Amino acid sequence: MIATSSLELRAGARLLVSGVTIRINSGDRIGFVGRNGAGKSTLAKVLAGQTLPAGGQVNRSGTIGYLPQDPRTGDEAGTVL
Repeated sequence: MIATSSLELRAGARLLVSGVTIRINSGDRIGFVGRNGAGKSTLAKVLAGQTLPAGGQVNRSGTIGYLPQDPRTGDEAGTVL
């Protein structure tokens, strides 16, 4: 389960999300839809614990799976195959 309280996300000085409360239960599968720069990737990283929110709380229990937008790493980065 993931629960947020009064979540605030920023990209530099730009406010992306403010005062958001979310509850995601075990077994739920979620996705984010929105315009470019709206904070979808930032929200996913905060929920997965990869980055900290600008404000508010995030509580996690159990295992959380997260597929990054650009999963390239190591020697494979920058190659087609």
